[in-house]
Amino acid sequence: MPAQALQQFFDSRLPLRKGDLILVAFSGGPDSTALLAAFRELSVGVGFRLHAAHLDHRLDPGSTERADHAEALARRLGVPLWREARAPGPVTKRGESLEEAARRLRYAFLEEVRGRLGARFVATGHHRDDQAETVVLRMLLGSGPAGLAAIAPHRGRLVRPLIDVPRRALRAYLAGQGLEPSNDPTNQDLRRPRNRVRHKMLPILAAGDDSVGKRLAGLAATAARATARIDRELVRRLHPTPLPEGAEVNRSLLEQLPHSLVPAALALLHRMAKADNPPGRGSVDELRRQLARQGEVGWDCGAGWRLESHGIHLRLTRVPMTSRRTPRRFAYTLSVPGEVWLPEVGGKLVLRTRKVEHWMFAHSQRRAALALPLATGDAVTIRSRRPGDRIRPFGCEYSRRLKNVLIDRKIPRLERDRIPLLCLGENVAWVPGVTIDDRYRLSGESEAWVAELEKR
Repeated sequence: MPAQALQQFFDSRLPLRKGDLILVAFSGGPDSTALLAAFRELSVGVGFRLHAAHLDHRLDPGSTERADHAEALARRLGVPLWREARAPGPVTKRGESLEEAARRLRYAFLEEVRGRLGARFVATGHHRDDQAETVVLRMLLGSGPAGLAAIAPHRGRLVRPLIDVPRRALRAYLAGQGLEPSNDPTNQDLRRPRNRVRHKMLPILAAGDDSVGKRLAGLAATAARATARIDRELVRRLHPTPLPEGAEVNRSLLEQLPHSLVPAALALLHRMAKADNPPGRGSVDELRRQLARQGEVGWDCGAGWRLESHGIHLRLTRVPMTSRRTPRRFAYTLSVPGEVWLPEVGGKLVLRTRKVEHWMFAHSQRRAALALPLATGDAVTIRSRRPGDRIRPFGCEYSRRLKNVLIDRKIPRLERDRIPLLCLGENVAWVPGVTIDDRYRLSGESEAWVAELEKR
């Protein structure tokens, strides 16, 4: 079945030619082993060439052993293997997790090897269950159509020809071929959201219904078609322009869009700029707020990207590393209980409920207990300060300008714009290391909302 799926994928999308070279991303795990074996089977009739590439991140003691096993599997299948070891730690960017850095490093390695070998495509072993998991993860994040489109079957030189094949079919194929792949222990780590979806959530959803994965993958395909259609309409209306290090759009044209299309327009700008991640809900909210204000636009979108006014245009550009020390405005939306990574401060803010304890009535630099009128699923904003912000400091009977409170507390000027404020609507509830708003102080509650600022 996998070999036939490969044939159908390429015949319908990207017909293979005799002499083509395909580079297979090969971890030695079940999915990539099934992919490599299926390509090897198909190549006999079609006449294309194969090469595999394995990158060892050295993130656990067994990684070298798995790399050795991958090399042995490739040798058994008669496929040459390009093998290297590169640890992601030294190249991790500000605000980037080790897992995200490893993924970025892996795709950069694959593209580097593809270029050296002159391969036409890089193929990965993503399958239908991966697609279903990604759709669920995007749903949990509240993604729109572009996010729900999940894993693209092909993008440029990158192809995922098994995207319509279920995991169980790949396992059955491996058993029939007598191949024994290795298993990465991190795939069992339930601290990772994808693993929780894979091992906990989806089995419950699919109990007695084998079609759940297929229907979720179908949702991704529908969302991808909708996104493509929306993008075509946005390009027609906005005429966005790619730049060497970003993209720009005419501000007046953007302001003429229906309110509901603004998130899609910002997402299109990110994709055109080749930003690694789509804009978060906080970026969309901040764009709408600043456009409504009719003034200059400017704030950091995270991951080293900034959107700001540039004449009649709004320009999304990568912030040079040399200028990232300058405080920039930021805003993120957090659904509670939960956590949000704040690249501008190099840490994350966690908000959850806990039973009231004695420490909650004493001042703390990095955590605070508050009586917030929130229910599960409600949203708060984590942002930098804005002109006109006010707060009623703890124990005070009246509100004050936040700027004056920070001056009184002797917070250095450059640090004031780096403080992540916890806000309910326009109300500042907590200024880490400074004060909480007296309106949210504890007064007899049995449970409190605890906000903690955790640095990396």
